[in-house]
Amino acid sequence: MNSVQPAKVKGYWEKVAKDFDTIYSGEKSSFNRWLDRVFRKDMYDRLRLTLEECSDDNVQSVLDVGTGSGRFCVPLAKQKEKIVGIDFSAPMIELAKRHSRESGVEDRCDFHVGDFMEIDFDSTFDAILAIGVFDYVNNQVPFLKKMGQLADRKIVTTWPVLWSWRVLPRWVRLNLSGCPVYFYTANKVRKLHEEAGLKVSRVQRVGKIYFVVANP
Repeated sequence: MNSVQPAKVKGYWEKVAKDFDTIYSGEKSSFNRWLDRVFRKDMYDRLRLTLEECSDDNVQSVLDVGTGSGRFCVPLAKQKEKIVGIDFSAPMIELAKRHSRESGVEDRCDFHVGDFMEIDFDSTFDAILAIGVFDYVNNQVPFLKKMGQLADRKIVTTWPVLWSWRVLPRWVRLNLSGCPVYFYTANKVRKLHEEAGLKVSRVQRVGKIYFVVANP
């Protein structure tokens, strides 16, 4: 990625960290919780599908790229041996650490502030997640290649669908906030994985996103 875009994305997520986390915590009005259940159902579905995909006993170590507030790491830590979450938004990582403490899994979660493409990892992982990440990545193939180098068994990602009602309002809202966003077709997702040397085993449309599982 170039040096400009990550700074824009980072700035956006540092501003909205607490508000975004309420989608999962439900700490908002009854009406807004209803709106989330209706219009953000795919966000809850992607959490469920990711946890199911990682439920295999052969998956004991997981790296969550763009972990945000740790809402995927915390339930995984209750079942797995090693959970690492990284995000370049410091407020998000603070939320993730707090959630892990409150859930009693702090000793099984390792959270770091940083850019995935700039971090040198000293081990590989059974599974690597990037949920809601490729919405903001403008150079996808190197990102996928690095994931493939670090994943021993599977890579789980999501990609926002190009042709959906959400595209235009979301594109306008995020770009007005200074945060670029990208959308994809299923064929484009498959092609990007192929260019990165990854084998796609599953592409499932879930609402306004593609839920994708690949193997290194």
